[in-house]
Amino acid sequence: MSLGNNIKKYRRNAGLTQEELAGILCITGQAVSRWESGAGLPDITQIVPLAQALNVTTDALFGFSSESYDLKLAAEVKKEADRLRDTGEQSRGALNSAEYLDRQCEEHIFNYGIMTRYVQGIAHMSRYVNPKNSYYEGLLKDDGKEWKQITRTAENRAMQVIRYSGDKKLADECHYALAWLCWHNAEWEKGLQHIEALPSISSNMLQETLLPYYIDISTGEGIEKWHAQLRDNYQNFIRAINKQIVYNAESMMWICPRICSLQEVEENCLWGISIMDTFMKNDKMRALCQGFYRETYKFLTAAYLRNGDPAKAAECWKKLLVKVDEYGEFCDKLNESSPDEVNRIYGKKAAENMRSYTREMIDGKLEFNLGQLKSWTDEKVYNEFEKLLLL
Repeated sequence: MSLGNNIKKYRRNAGLTQEELAGILCITGQAVSRWESGAGLPDITQIVPLAQALNVTTDALFGFSSESYDLKLAAEVKKEADRLRDTGEQSRGALNSAEYLDRQCEEHIFNYGIMTRYVQGIAHMSRYVNPKNSYYEGLLKDDGKEWKQITRTAENRAMQVIRYSGDKKLADECHYALAWLCWHNAEWEKGLQHIEALPSISSNMLQETLLPYYIDISTGEGIEKWHAQLRDNYQNFIRAINKQIVYNAESMMWICPRICSLQEVEENCLWGISIMDTFMKNDKMRALCQGFYRETYKFLTAAYLRNGDPAKAAECWKKLLVKVDEYGEFCDKLNESSPDEVNRIYGKKAAENMRSYTREMIDGKLEFNLGQLKSWTDEKVYNEFEKLLLL
């Protein structure tokens, strides 16, 4: 939208006539009329007084969306927080990421996206604080008061997002993160309250089911939008299924062999992997599977290692590396195409995933995953696993 149209829109929003606005600025009504018609532009010295008179920011006056800026900044902060989290020793990475997010919250006190990332960061960090949790690495073990304060800060920021952001997606992300935080802190009743606030697929009354029916397919643009909606629907459902496969694999890995056998873990993981293989026969779904695929293989590898079978663990990890390389080649080829074309065909989320899937990124992820496997495994067994990987 042009500057003139913006001036007209905000003038009307403020309930002012052209003459009334002109009177505030000590100019003629004809000058305001010329601005709004595009026949002239305000002098640079009039921009700030004009924005003040219309009760908007200068960014808004020129059509720069503060909301878009906030979203972009939150995305950049998340990217850096994820990099810190996945760098070096895992519990220290979680702490470094959380401290970075805390600083960003202090610098951008009204950015609800950054607040949400902080809450998620603390939920991730909580697995390294509670001695009763399998991931425990003694983080903050000598300062329970500090952890209580961190938890309180996360809860307060989450409540700000839930009450004031007006963004259901961010509110759900906060409830989800707090449910994990409560679980790691053994606060069962409080955690269940957050779980109950989340949507459930059990109702089967989902947006995705109905959205295609509300698209006008009488035009070429409408038909393309309809196809894109079907693609997006499948991607959303596939992400949900894949996430459950990974969580089941993780849970079974930790309790094996106390509650379930290694054979059960193996059967569950391989079944889940076979589902993802089927999904990935459709190229538009590959980006929504690859990370979950890697995590499922990681937990299966961990189960073999924790049960003293480095040979099967090495065989499993090598299979994953083949899939990683295949997907990397797929992304490299696609990224030679126009970004707009990739966005159009594969969807924005998938396109972003494929653009970020560089050799450097995946090597870092795999190195971090191997660090996790090493921390979960007997040293002798892990050393044998490393030797077998070189064969």
